[in-house]
Amino acid sequence: MDRTPGTTADHPAPAAHPRRKCPRLLPLCAELRQYDRTTLLQDLLAGTITAILLVPQALAYALLAGLPAEVGLYASIIPPIVYALFGTSRTLAVGPVAVAAVMVATALSPYAGGDPGAYVTGALILAALTGVILLGLGLLRLGWLTAFISHPVLSGFTTGAAIFIIGTQLAALTGIPLPRDADFAQSIAVLIAHLAAANPATSAFGLTAVVVLALARGHLPRALSALGIAPQKGAILSRMAPLVLVAIAIAVATQTAAAQRWGVATVGTVPGGLPRLQLDFLQAKGWLDLLPAAALIALIGYVESISVAKALAFRRREKIDPDQELRALGLANVAAACAGAMPVAGGFSRSMVNFDAGARTQIAAIVTASWVALATLAFTGLLADLPKAVLAAIIVVAVWQLVDFANLRHTWTYDRGDGAAQAATLVGVLAFGIERGLTIGVALALVLFLYRTSRPHIAVVGRIPGTEHFRNIHRHLVETWPRLLLVRIDENLYFANTPRVESELQNLVVDRDQLTDVVLILSGVAYIDASALEMLENFASGLAAAGIRLHLAEVKGPVLDRLRDSALSAGLGADRIHISTQLAVNRLVGAT
Repeated sequence: MDRTPGTTADHPAPAAHPRRKCPRLLPLCAELRQYDRTTLLQDLLAGTITAILLVPQALAYALLAGLPAEVGLYASIIPPIVYALFGTSRTLAVGPVAVAAVMVATALSPYAGGDPGAYVTGALILAALTGVILLGLGLLRLGWLTAFISHPVLSGFTTGAAIFIIGTQLAALTGIPLPRDADFAQSIAVLIAHLAAANPATSAFGLTAVVVLALARGHLPRALSALGIAPQKGAILSRMAPLVLVAIAIAVATQTAAAQRWGVATVGTVPGGLPRLQLDFLQAKGWLDLLPAAALIALIGYVESISVAKALAFRRREKIDPDQELRALGLANVAAACAGAMPVAGGFSRSMVNFDAGARTQIAAIVTASWVALATLAFTGLLADLPKAVLAAIIVVAVWQLVDFANLRHTWTYDRGDGAAQAATLVGVLAFGIERGLTIGVALALVLFLYRTSRPHIAVVGRIPGTEHFRNIHRHLVETWPRLLLVRIDENLYFANTPRVESELQNLVVDRDQLTDVVLILSGVAYIDASALEMLENFASGLAAAGIRLHLAEVKGPVLDRLRDSALSAGLGADRIHISTQLAVNRLVGAT
């Protein structure tokens, strides 16, 4: 009778205690078991500092999405708490993010038709759909699907989206009105045509805010370091600049009555109070219309979040569970919809601030959400006179760091195909919009992948004299044998490259009159599909009819397992499937 180690027939192993499932379902449980006072103090500090950055960003990203300012605050309360319970990253800061916000605005423009109420309802539908998609992918463990966005495409998309976002904020920075559904080219054209109509006061607020924030990000840390403040503390203090700037702008606008006197657009009345459970959006129309946009928001939001989470976890030698991250982000977005908020994801800048401030667990995120909730309860009345130009400046400075032309040059220098996909994504976002631009990039990257893998590298190899190393006969001085052909295939074999591989192999055989044995070296083949197997079987039959024997060498274990019950394996037999190329050569050269 089989027994589990450490058990007996009379004393079976005890059933798993329900609490043992807690760390898997609620990762925060495991962290709290080892929680101490020092960790609590670090989380309190980090959560407070992150809240200082999050409040102005939440307001700005809500306006970027075309939504009321309070929607951004709501997205910064309940969703981060939900992620804190279920997420595996200890420092990822979840909330509204710039790229998702502009994707929401793009999706809602045709859906709402200028109706403010429809904008809010559409945002809730997008959040719900985004959450359901992410949750479904997580439950089915389909996180690998996000790998179809290559890094060059993602980089091109991020740069294009950042430029697109900056373009949309130029109107708020200058006071020049723009059509809500204007694309990037139309926005720039309108701005240039009406530049003389710019509001001087609005421009003064906006440009001053941009300069102050840019200096705070670039020069303030160095200035603080010169004063003897530690670099890490200086970087954290510089991150407080947006909130300080917001406070100063409110004071200036209030004292000078700029909004009434000079026509400066302000945030206006922001309702106070905590978010309430809302389910009316479930009965709204347009779910299918918004589904494609929600899928892209889910895809981009997850890729951005998991990239940041992995990078920060690696610094502390921590682990991230991609499937659990899908589920956690999915639940956070569903909670956002129910709380009257917009789609959320992990933010790069906030997560870096949270990490640098010393956050040890997701308790820091709960602290951040608590501060935002307090601000929503008690301080929204102060935001009425806040110039929108200041929030636009916060967005511009925040997304400017995402513009990365250097990466485009590097990619183009290394690989023209990837560079073309990256450039096409960037240009597509600006020319055709966020969704179509990303679709163009992903489609082009997949086409390039199919093209490359359909033309695999096939090398005739020989042995370097005096060694057991086999190299390409066109690159090295090697020894070969007239009756033996050694061919190395450096790509998985599947339906797209089967015709080309078959043609190449046949040409190599036809060119050699004395040939008696062909050895296919499969060290670079990790998968053989049904089409490729049929091709190999036909190739072996053709060789046999010509009096030539086919051999396989260096076949990977998983490939060999799949071949074991095939007609190819039965026809070759164990004596013609070799562990190494050297053993195959020893046997065949000796036999000839």
